[in-house]
Amino acid sequence: MTATVSARAPLRIALGGGGTDLRSHFSEHGGFVVSAAIDRHVRIRISPVASTSYHLEHLEHEQVENPAMIRHPILRAAIVRHGNGQPFTLVSEGDVEPGTGLGSSGSYTVCAVKAIELAVGRDMAARELAEAACTIEIEDMERTVGKQDQYAAAFGGLNSLTFDRDGSVEVRPLEVPATVRDALRSHFVLVYTGQTRSASKILSGQVERSLAGDADLTRNLLRTADVARATCTALEAGDLTSIGELMNESWALKRERLAHVAMPKIEELREIALAAGARGAMLMGAGGGGYLLAYSPNPQRVLAALARVGARELEFGLDFDGCVARTN
Repeated sequence: MTATVSARAPLRIALGGGGTDLRSHFSEHGGFVVSAAIDRHVRIRISPVASTSYHLEHLEHEQVENPAMIRHPILRAAIVRHGNGQPFTLVSEGDVEPGTGLGSSGSYTVCAVKAIELAVGRDMAARELAEAACTIEIEDMERTVGKQDQYAAAFGGLNSLTFDRDGSVEVRPLEVPATVRDALRSHFVLVYTGQTRSASKILSGQVERSLAGDADLTRNLLRTADVARATCTALEAGDLTSIGELMNESWALKRERLAHVAMPKIEELREIALAAGARGAMLMGAGGGGYLLAYSPNPQRVLAALARVGARELEFGLDFDGCVARTN
């Protein structure tokens, strides 16, 4: 390689259907998620290096000659699969902490594949990129994660994602009125709960229950997909009141799936948001920690109430670009 490559991939907020994008569920029943890419990103820069070693800067520094010896599991798999054997320097950074429910792991994987592919003179369309990232996380790393994050990062935008039993994914951009786009920017707020968690660990119990044929879990996830479809309909109709109610139902279904997980801090923040006028509030990601999303006609009142207990806001807008990369 002779040029520097810069790539970025968006994080996402899931507005409904989380948990139905796991293979243990959709391979039997299909799945459905509503997801919005946001203008908070993972960024990776790859530069030529006159060395026989890879130089990697992420949360720590690595210098290795054999990519199979890279400690960072995503970078190891991405370089082994998509590199051409020529070392480089890679620097990565992100806008949020790992493990906070905004799909950062999927975004990181998508971004890494995109950057490496371009560095060796190739490029990938969004669907191919999403599937390559899924292969790394689900097959190579054997992580218990779904497929929505990789698709949100690769495609960008506000989409419904239909997961078919054969593993294929239908991506449909939602046609929403301007009032909904404006509301997503100005009336939906994200606040950090101060807690992180491993999505893979949280979801492993769900997978075990699905594979064991747990009827209560199946009922829960089928209803979760139905709520996501209703959310999709409400978004395209501009029905913000219903969206708030559906967010609350999505949270109740997630809480039912995670009845064994104590979440007093999250429940406290959610109650504070609702008491301050939020029409709906739900935790992003698999559960246990991360960011709380709330919808309110008066978001400043909600933010003020949450700020009094130390909850930090993450401002965001929508990202319609998806994963992009350039050489310079």
